[in-house]
Amino acid sequence: MTLPEALITAARRYCKEHHLRRANRYAKERTGANDPVYSYSDQDYNLFPRYQVLAAILGEVEKLVGRTFPSPEACRETLVHTGLTARSLFTEIDHPIAQAAMQEERMNFVQYLQNLTPASLAQVVPLPYRRRLNEEESSMVRQQLLERWNYNGGYWAPLTGNIPSNTLFVARQALTPADRSAIADYICQHAAPHLLEITADETDAEITCSELDLDSYETVYCDKNYNWLLYTSHESTLTFAGEQLLVFVRQLFAGREALLNQWP
Repeated sequence: MTLPEALITAARRYCKEHHLRRANRYAKERTGANDPVYSYSDQDYNLFPRYQVLAAILGEVEKLVGRTFPSPEACRETLVHTGLTARSLFTEIDHPIAQAAMQEERMNFVQYLQNLTPASLAQVVPLPYRRRLNEEESSMVRQQLLERWNYNGGYWAPLTGNIPSNTLFVARQALTPADRSAIADYICQHAAPHLLEITADETDAEITCSELDLDSYETVYCDKNYNWLLYTSHESTLTFAGEQLLVFVRQLFAGREALLNQWP
């Protein structure tokens, strides 16, 4: 791993670990009201915006995966700028405590980057490949999915009509551990060389097949040929599309055909 790659990996791991820590703390320590309306206390405003800004930073850092830099310091400067400027819909919080909390998280991230030495970077452990698509790439992929599979970025089979006929779905609860392993193995064998992960919240990415998540929601997985598609729904179903993939699914469920196209 080059020093720029190590810097980006370290930044990704920092955001992921601190996001999880902040989110778990908010879940345990939230003091706002739930009824009659969902509201935040001052303590809440000092907690939840922290993981929101870390998520925004992570998204922008992941767009740097695979990019080349003229030097490690050029990469570090880009990461610092990312930490100071990354935003999302969830960081647009007009509250002074929230804004102060997010700024503190930004500065903590910058300080972490500035303290990374060549010696410490040499110890960075790789993370699974994940590259967030930029806006142009995401738009192109979604256009291909619309033309090929009538997927418009929202709900898909079996939740909506106008779905291509060459699809099958199965309830997630019907899957055995062996089924899950077989599906993941098949998808990995037909990813060339990475999967596309297209999500309802538009955090679209190119991922290694080990990152395939059969328990995700409103997510499409495919490769860059768009000849097959796997869709995970919020109704806990998996939908398979494409003749080659359907042949595999029918073979996998041979003798258990009654499980196919049945709602959970």
